[in-house]
Amino acid sequence: MTNQQASKKRMILNAFDMNCVGHQNPGMWAHPDDQTHRYKDVDYWTDLAKLLERGGFDCLFIADVLGFYDVYGGSRDTALRTAAQAPVGDPAIPVAAMAAVTERLGFGVTKSLTYELPYSFAKTMTTLDHITKGRVAWNIVTSYQASAARNLGLDNQIPHDERYAVADEFMEVCYKLWEGSWEEDAVVIDKDKRIFTDPSKVHDINHEGKYYKVPGAHLGQPSPQRTPFLFQAGTSSKGMEFSGKHAEAVFVIGTSPEELRPTVDKVRQQAAAAGRDPRSVKVIVMLTPITAPTDEEAQAKLEDFYQYADTDAALTLFGGWTGIDMSSAPADQPLESIESDAIRAMIDMLTRVDSEVVWTKERLAKWLCIGGFSASVVGSPETIVDEMERWMEIADVDGFNLGRVIAPGTMEDFVELVVPELRKRGHVPQDPAADGVMTLRERLTGQSRLSSEHPGAAYRMTADAVIS
Repeated sequence: MTNQQASKKRMILNAFDMNCVGHQNPGMWAHPDDQTHRYKDVDYWTDLAKLLERGGFDCLFIADVLGFYDVYGGSRDTALRTAAQAPVGDPAIPVAAMAAVTERLGFGVTKSLTYELPYSFAKTMTTLDHITKGRVAWNIVTSYQASAARNLGLDNQIPHDERYAVADEFMEVCYKLWEGSWEEDAVVIDKDKRIFTDPSKVHDINHEGKYYKVPGAHLGQPSPQRTPFLFQAGTSSKGMEFSGKHAEAVFVIGTSPEELRPTVDKVRQQAAAAGRDPRSVKVIVMLTPITAPTDEEAQAKLEDFYQYADTDAALTLFGGWTGIDMSSAPADQPLESIESDAIRAMIDMLTRVDSEVVWTKERLAKWLCIGGFSASVVGSPETIVDEMERWMEIADVDGFNLGRVIAPGTMEDFVELVVPELRKRGHVPQDPAADGVMTLRERLTGQSRLSSEHPGAAYRMTADAVIS
């Protein structure tokens, strides 16, 4: 892709958030302009949704966890004290309220299939798809926290590769329920004949597999998308194989576009290996923007944010993400002196961020305070968009999950300052309403349903087919 092509390519624009105080910005809740302590208030979410819709965003992508971050110091205390993704609310609950005040914005809901049952989960997502008029997505995760497993009925986590075997069957059950249980014209709503649904057009799925036995029919009538738009974020070999088969968009994290490109290539290779068009899978990278009218003002804003950085909170998140407890390491100890395979892999990644410095526990923690493991970009609107274009050209991504530093300030700055520059360069529509009302899948892929090559389409109900 040339620079000229990058400057014209349509960007997928998502906001990345979580129903909590401290997401990937440890300590920033203490900033005087931050309002994330209001995460439990409905108008906190409806105001955000209206802002994002005004800015032409495609989707609000809502992360989630099901356990405390308790690796750091062997306790959840630091997570609670520093608001390191604790407390946390359910990602799906605010969606109905946000859908009521918007017409175009989509909503990506993170749910772990490891701790759901496909029959009831399918009903939940169908309900959300109806309520949003087809604007809901499911971010498929299998969960990684031992604390979640312990509190959800397991002595230990299901082994990593087996989690993906469970996930594959979970998806099969959901596809059967969403795509194949109800015929298109099953709902008739004939008041004269007193027939709401034609029972002959609702079918049992008769699923019996290794992990799930679901004999019955889907409880929900077909929703606008039937299957919600499917996000996925696994980067292990099994995770990428899973995303190549199931995901319509893959969420990735990288420290630079050069470092990320091999991952993006592998995502597309996995899609091709699954018999799908590799370009049908959208790749979305996280980026944390810090902007102001000039580069100098943006840099000053970054320095202001660092005054509120909480390194204990950062290392608490780090422990949860990696399983590495850094609590006993001296602040100035070079990471390379710590005997750990996981730390050595971390040093390789950090060296790509900056090879000129000695990475210590303290430096790592400070770096994590703005955007976690993701890249950040600091500068004027022109600088921000230049960098976004560079990611699209070099890494071959289709769009961005934009993280916040403070709320609502980060997104307000982006909408007021950066979006006009994106519109000027043709990356987002001049008038977000011009495309009309459509489902999230139509907005992101131009298709109303799963593509014919997607495995879920194999279970689609046709006039002469019944699931057996």
